[in-house]
Amino acid sequence: MIKDPVESLKEYVRCPSVSADSAYTDGLNAAREFAATQLKDLGFEVDIIETPKHPIILAERGTDPSWPCVLIYGHYDVQPADPFDLWSSPAFEPRIRDGRLFGRGAADNKGPQIVHMAALTNVLKKNPDLPLRIKYLIEGEEEIGSPSFKGFLNNYKDRLKADFVLVSDTGSPSPEQIVITTGLRGLVAFEVRMTGPKMDLHSGVHGGVVMNPLQALMDVCATLHSADGRVNVPGFYDAVLPVYKWEQEELSKLPTTLQEYQEFLGIPKFHCAEGYTPFEALRFGPTLEFNGIGGGYQGEGSKTVIPSEAFAKITCRLVPNQNAAEIANMVQKTIRERCPNSVTLEFTEAETGYPYLVVPPNRENTPADQPAILQKAFACSEKAVTSKFGSKPIYLREGGSIPIISDLKTVVGLDSLMIGLFTPHDNLHAPDESFHLGIMETAISAFEDFFVNLVT
Repeated sequence: MIKDPVESLKEYVRCPSVSADSAYTDGLNAAREFAATQLKDLGFEVDIIETPKHPIILAERGTDPSWPCVLIYGHYDVQPADPFDLWSSPAFEPRIRDGRLFGRGAADNKGPQIVHMAALTNVLKKNPDLPLRIKYLIEGEEEIGSPSFKGFLNNYKDRLKADFVLVSDTGSPSPEQIVITTGLRGLVAFEVRMTGPKMDLHSGVHGGVVMNPLQALMDVCATLHSADGRVNVPGFYDAVLPVYKWEQEELSKLPTTLQEYQEFLGIPKFHCAEGYTPFEALRFGPTLEFNGIGGGYQGEGSKTVIPSEAFAKITCRLVPNQNAAEIANMVQKTIRERCPNSVTLEFTEAETGYPYLVVPPNRENTPADQPAILQKAFACSEKAVTSKFGSKPIYLREGGSIPIISDLKTVVGLDSLMIGLFTPHDNLHAPDESFHLGIMETAISAFEDFFVNLVT
């Protein structure tokens, strides 16, 4: 039960729940206990489901099968806070400055969870017999790719039956303009490693007779994009769905200008794949990115060696209707074909997440069999957002990835209503992450209306 949303968020942020680092086990346990306690106080039956890594909270309220049922998703784990010296205040000691609460996890995803819980606190206090079944699913592995999630879904799918999923782990362009996210990009992630000599070599004694793995890696990586910015992998774009007219119209409603976005990024010029404007490339286009590259001497000064090996970390963001496993095989096959035979090549096993798309009601590509309760959920969310934030939401795909949303669709058959509560200025995954307290206050009121209107 959330009596003071800001103080509750502070308490939640103080739990250093970094799922990627075993040194933070106590923080993960504390965050999970915090979330579970709030739900118990709200009258939920709460189970803690063990997984190979971090347990999942599964909570339920209401048993009447005639009531609508919403499954609310969130995650109690957070990204690592490093580098700590770039934070203006300690990452796990929340501070309020300029109308924002700063701290790791404040926006991703603890603040939005507090919004939902605070709204339910207010609604159920006024109407304890609200005829709405609610299920909560809060995991602790989202920031490491949710490795336990699909197994959990397969084992507990009967308990997860609902009418739709409610998610607030997506973004909006500003505190005044809310986006309802209709699509998420999928993800492929792997590491490629090239090995030459069995040891680092003196570049004077042995230079000129061996292929330098760094050179081989850079040569191959440079071929994976064309000069026009498109991914240069045969077949990469074959399955990409067209962008519908209504999506183009919604995109034109963005309040951010290209100049403002360019200034926010601090870049001299945009570099987009041919055929996409910058905003289209963010939301409608697939990508291939190099997230890290290494090999050889990295210290101060010079060390004249030919390194034994070099590596690159590669990710692809995928759009509907691309198949993550097929794209992983496609990219790796291309790298193999272009790799010189003077080095050996190996890949780590590719991590994959699939793209997701849900179409709002009354569009030209709305499924004919779209459930009435999902259509009502869209209508209720639009009404609540418009009433409380002062403008209609924009319906847009997002560039980020939440692979479990696709898994929930595939395994459990549930579509998701994704209402974005963080903004670009919240610095997700970066130092000085924050959550806008104005959004928090307004969103609590909006979700109160949403929950009530869903059953009236």
